[in-house]
Amino acid sequence: MNLIEATLSKLYNIQYYLQNLDPGIYKAPLGILSDASIGEHTRHILEFYQCLLDQGHRGCVNYDLRVRNRLIQEDPKEADRSLSAIIEKLPLLVTDQKLRLEICYDQDQGETLSVETSLERELVYNLEHVIHHLAIIKIGLSVIAPEMMLPDGFGVAPSTMRFRKECAQ
Repeated sequence: MNLIEATLSKLYNIQYYLQNLDPGIYKAPLGILSDASIGEHTRHILEFYQCLLDQGHRGCVNYDLRVRNRLIQEDPKEADRSLSAIIEKLPLLVTDQKLRLEICYDQDQGETLSVETSLERELVYNLEHVIHHLAIIKIGLSVIAPEMMLPDGFGVAPSTMRFRKECAQ
């Protein structure tokens, strides 16, 4: 499985719950998620991909500049539309493109760091980021929608799934 296929498989996990979750549940704050909602975590994931897709062609990406579209976190249909646009664009990427990553860890002065990266490396980062947030979303869904049957591997790293399979044999 190549990087784009692996990414798409995890993004389809998002599509699954977006198409099966009541909007009220989607946007409800959950104590177990520090009062964040499934929608907020979904927005966060999608906006990282939007940044990469929208900024990457300029040779520089800065995830701090994401839009933070509240409609994505409040309406699963809007989130699904945004996700579908991402899914459509991903296979068209030329992954060997060199990039600069700009990031700011200084919350007071806003000094930005710039490091060399590539589109391929940022896709890896975003895939790991998706898996991490899907694990968090899975916790939230287990509380707010325990009846929802999630796809196998939802929120689980492929290496963990391989390890579990080896242990079971």
